[in-house]
Amino acid sequence: MKNQIGNKKVGLVLGSGSAKGLSHIGVLKYLEEAEIKIDFIAGSSIGAMIGGAYAAGISINEIEDIALKTDLASSVKYFLPTISKSGLISGTKVKEFLRDIVGDIEIENLKIPFTATATDIFTGQEINFNKGNLVEAIRASISVPVIFQPVIHGDQILVDGGLSNPLPINVVCKMGADFIIAVNVMPALNKTKPVKKKENENLRASALTAEMKSAMRKKLEALNIDDRWIKVLLTKKKKYNVPGLISVMVQSVYITQRKLARLSIQLYKPDILIEPDIPFAGFFDFYKAREIIDIGYKAAQDAFYDNNL
Repeated sequence: MKNQIGNKKVGLVLGSGSAKGLSHIGVLKYLEEAEIKIDFIAGSSIGAMIGGAYAAGISINEIEDIALKTDLASSVKYFLPTISKSGLISGTKVKEFLRDIVGDIEIENLKIPFTATATDIFTGQEINFNKGNLVEAIRASISVPVIFQPVIHGDQILVDGGLSNPLPINVVCKMGADFIIAVNVMPALNKTKPVKKKENENLRASALTAEMKSAMRKKLEALNIDDRWIKVLLTKKKKYNVPGLISVMVQSVYITQRKLARLSIQLYKPDILIEPDIPFAGFFDFYKAREIIDIGYKAAQDAFYDNNL
């Protein structure tokens, strides 16, 4: 396989997609086993998190171990609301988590050249971090609007890179790649169908939701918000299966990201396109890491086989 790629500079693009993006770990495992050397990495949101850790020299086995240890309890810890004017979650716990993994390192000193993509919330401009503190760059790239508080960077207010460029193929091209592997975890809308959860999955999801709702209620009460509005924000109207506020927001972001990712694929035509199909994973479902990672590995294997590589 290495001989077929030849002396080309390989660029890896890891797209946004919250918990679905854990499939990037499976992709990296396959690329290592296939002895494909990665020369450049560009990532957006969860892609920036995993790509940045890998570029910093954290082994894929270690990254996988960390993901597999992220159970329901730790998911709750990282996503407990703090409630501010601009986001439900401050991101402090996530920054601590990232710093524990990669340390206090500058992007210029990474083992693999790396770029993280974020978005200026006022101008909509794509902001690319190819220098500066790695943790700060990742924190900006994962700042999903409403969920996470935005990051102040100089005179810019930055949010999730997926809003402007969920699959930054153009970025890795500018970095110098001439053989591009892109991982898109945002499949076409008509591929995504509701999946019936098993009973134990329902129990775990209910526990996560209940603990987060309890924490959110306390924060809203501390802000002296009327109890009637609290019920509107936190209650799902089961009679008509109407999604809650967060579900509507997340799905709205996903719709935009899917269309932008597809446009990026059409414009830049990656040499290898890997698209793991993960309809069962919701935004916060990081505790489903094992199954998501395995799907990423199989999707990479299939994509290279389909391209006779």
